[in-house]
Amino acid sequence: MGLKPPYPPYQGGIKELGYIMQNKSHAIRLASAQMQQIYEQVQQVAPTKSTVLITGETGVGKEIIAQKLHHTSARGRGPFKVVNCSAFPENGLLQSELFGHEKGAFTGATAQRVGMFEQANGGTLFLDEIGDMFFEVQSMFLRVLETQAFTRLGGNKNIETDVRIIAATNKDLEVTVKNGTFRQDLYYRLNGFHIHIPPLRERQEDIPRLVHAFISELSVAHKKHVTGITAEALQHLTSAAWPGNIRQLKNAISRAIIATQTDELAVGDLPADIALVSQSTDSESGQQNVQRTLPVAVHKILERLSVVEFISIFGGIPVAVWERLPAKTQDSVIREATFKLAECLGSLQDTIHIAGKDRHQILTEVVQQRLEKYGNYTQAAKTLGIDRRTLKTYLENDDVRG
Repeated sequence: MGLKPPYPPYQGGIKELGYIMQNKSHAIRLASAQMQQIYEQVQQVAPTKSTVLITGETGVGKEIIAQKLHHTSARGRGPFKVVNCSAFPENGLLQSELFGHEKGAFTGATAQRVGMFEQANGGTLFLDEIGDMFFEVQSMFLRVLETQAFTRLGGNKNIETDVRIIAATNKDLEVTVKNGTFRQDLYYRLNGFHIHIPPLRERQEDIPRLVHAFISELSVAHKKHVTGITAEALQHLTSAAWPGNIRQLKNAISRAIIATQTDELAVGDLPADIALVSQSTDSESGQQNVQRTLPVAVHKILERLSVVEFISIFGGIPVAVWERLPAKTQDSVIREATFKLAECLGSLQDTIHIAGKDRHQILTEVVQQRLEKYGNYTQAAKTLGIDRRTLKTYLENDDVRG
């Protein structure tokens, strides 16, 4: 029996802060004690002018909390601009993004550019991955924080701005201060109010609500009619380690919805790297985040396979036969597949074996299966996240390095 949400979509006002999904249908409020504390912190700091530093692992939803801080504040109707400080490979590019530049300021500056500080005037500027900001830019940024004024690159006009700063990082800034890559005075200036978002593995009670919310959102996005999830599948998702946090969970649900042929997600629809690896992790006491030991090439392939595909390729059970098996038999086969996968997870060797197949054979068989399913090289390569040339290389029996 599939599980449907045991609660109506949360319909509170903007001050009743919840984890807002990025769609037009519904919003939910996460129930964990950690998230309740974060909601309270947002309510406390949003009306103030304080800078806010949000910390947490990649994918926990730092930008979502930053958006809620903005919309709950008096600046809520003003602009909300985002700059990812790690996305700029050169110092000058980040300076231009933040402060703008005048025509002729550097080679390639063929026109004046308005930077994010000007674009965010009257609103909020969210600086993601602030720990990756170039050291040279930090002093310029600190000056803007203190004076609320700056000049464009190549210019001499002093431009005043009224911007609230919210910064986020997955790094420990105290460590970066100690090793000299982050200014101590900037760290203190940013850390006016600190919000830490715990990883998803530390608040498993939030996973079921997130799962149902993602099912609702992504079913529409993929034009499917998935309305629920089996208890077994939900248990697999709840027990997984989720090193990629909410972002990884959403991606897993997306892949499962694409794979399923029914109106509810089952274990067989889940990505093999989530469903099978999470079971083997649970079955081996003392081992955490086992999936991280997988060689890169094999992990990338598992990311693209559902449990049913994994069993079809490595267990020799065609999909058509699998679908006719009794539920108890399917459970038994999944347990056996989990055991086989668990045997190889701890290996750090260059070659890995699943059901007697090495990495090369695994890649070749996966490619052959996708070719049979989709009928052409282009589509098969696309579903595996590779190009046509790489796909053909796998079929030509070349060695594949992780």
